[in-house]
Amino acid sequence: MKIKQPRQAQEWSYSSHRESIGKALSTPGIRSNKKTHISCGSSARMAGNVCANVDQIQRQGRWNNTTINGAYLTKLPRELVRSMAGFPTYGRFFYIARAALNPPTSFCKKLLPVIGE
Repeated sequence: MKIKQPRQAQEWSYSSHRESIGKALSTPGIRSNKKTHISCGSSARMAGNVCANVDQIQRQGRWNNTTINGAYLTKLPRELVRSMAGFPTYGRFFYIARAALNPPTSFCKKLLPVIGE
């Protein structure tokens, strides 16, 4: 019985990479001038959304300060915005006190008359 050898990994050429991403984007009608770096910005912003600090994001993407701040992160400093809104600057959990209130039924019926049906 002959044992099949695993295939040797081959480096993907830049042009093949760019072309395949371009096809994947154009099929559903997405237009972008960024092809090979399209996921860089979204991954940096997603990391920021889960409260990774800029140093961690910068290290993950191997970006310098100019690159990360100019191209990949949003222009708003998240920690400052959170603290100004009265939320803690750490963690992802935010509590809005008014969300715990149950409005009176009479108000709800005026707002949405079909509620009682």
